[in-house]
Amino acid sequence: MMRIFRFNQKISIRFPILVSVSILSIISIFILQYAGSHSSEIFGFTLTRVQKQFVWISMGSVVFIFIQFLRLRFFYEKINLFYVFMLILMCLPFTQPEIKGAKNWFMGFQPSEPSKIIIVMFLAKFLSDNYKKINNSYSVLISFIIILIPVSILVFQKDYGTAIIYLSILLPMLYWSGLNSFYIYLILSPAVSIYVNMVSNIYFAKNIESSFPSILLYLWIFFLCLIIVRLFSSKIKFNKYSYIFLIILVNISSVFISEKLWNFLEKSDHHIKDRLITYVVPTLDKKDGGWQVDQSLVAVGSGGLFGLGLGEGTQVKFKFLPEADTDFIISSIGEAFGFITILLIILVYLFLIYWLLDYAQKCKKRFFSLLIVGYLSIFLFHMLITLGMAVGLAPVTGLPAPFLSYGGTFTLSCFAMLGICNNISNNI
Repeated sequence: MMRIFRFNQKISIRFPILVSVSILSIISIFILQYAGSHSSEIFGFTLTRVQKQFVWISMGSVVFIFIQFLRLRFFYEKINLFYVFMLILMCLPFTQPEIKGAKNWFMGFQPSEPSKIIIVMFLAKFLSDNYKKINNSYSVLISFIIILIPVSILVFQKDYGTAIIYLSILLPMLYWSGLNSFYIYLILSPAVSIYVNMVSNIYFAKNIESSFPSILLYLWIFFLCLIIVRLFSSKIKFNKYSYIFLIILVNISSVFISEKLWNFLEKSDHHIKDRLITYVVPTLDKKDGGWQVDQSLVAVGSGGLFGLGLGEGTQVKFKFLPEADTDFIISSIGEAFGFITILLIILVYLFLIYWLLDYAQKCKKRFFSLLIVGYLSIFLFHMLITLGMAVGLAPVTGLPAPFLSYGGTFTLSCFAMLGICNNISNNI
């Protein structure tokens, strides 16, 4: 047991964590009185969403304290076993029926949430062990495989939002490990090119006259030109012309492949094509994601600067806004408390992320520094997507807002990730 626990460790809760979690949790409790009033059972007791969220926050606090007694080096030593266990755990939802179009639940539990903790640890161990070879294509390929295995499981479960979060940790952790920024451009640019091409195809398919696809294309070409200019001005060791050719080849190839895929879907599977349209540009489809975004925009807009007050808005009160207590919790807050409270939430998130980034930089041990960066990335992308969904700037992905949205597994996972970061800051 002493190999797992260390009871003589320094235990104190860092001020940024305490303040951030407290403010967000208080806002969550208040808004759920308004946005999540219906009751359900937990442990045999009938509780309202507010009462259940209070239980999850209390349990999360216990998990946070418990983690302060863990010897984190134990996870570094045994992470291979944890990774295998994680993959098995993630496959359990395949035995269950679909919930809201996805198979990501197992007996009221979302295995993909605690699995985030393990995947960051596994990738952090690999990158810290191979930091001297990080600019080797082999190391980058293995890093991709580590992430793509669980992402593939999530895609088959149709849990695309969580798959995006898993992917979001890869580039920040590679960059933090010392991967050359030009490799990151090379990895990222095909994805952006595919997105730009898809937007163009979607607007063309819907016969919508808009300058947005052209503007998007010109901005991306301009950005690629900046990369090439920077490449010429850098002191990079390998052949610059080969690198430029590789950038152009990868981008053209990715566009060609996405074009062929789009034409294939056009002829064979309209359902998947329609899902892509809703996912990439949700405001174009008023029957699905577009309707949700419209209601969200009405809620945020009607709240104005200071909000309409709890229970006074129409969108949540009359249930026009879907998932008002989870995916669109930001919209509920905007309607009730206004833009001022949303601005406070953004500042609190940024305060927490800045502290995590600052301590990751101060941490001398690569494995633990990478852990903080991985968990920071998860919080950051959850924040960006949930805020973006509320105002139509991000696809409707079903992602909750950390410490704000109702949810048991997600809330406990957030407390666990911050608990690990707090333990590292006290003892490493």
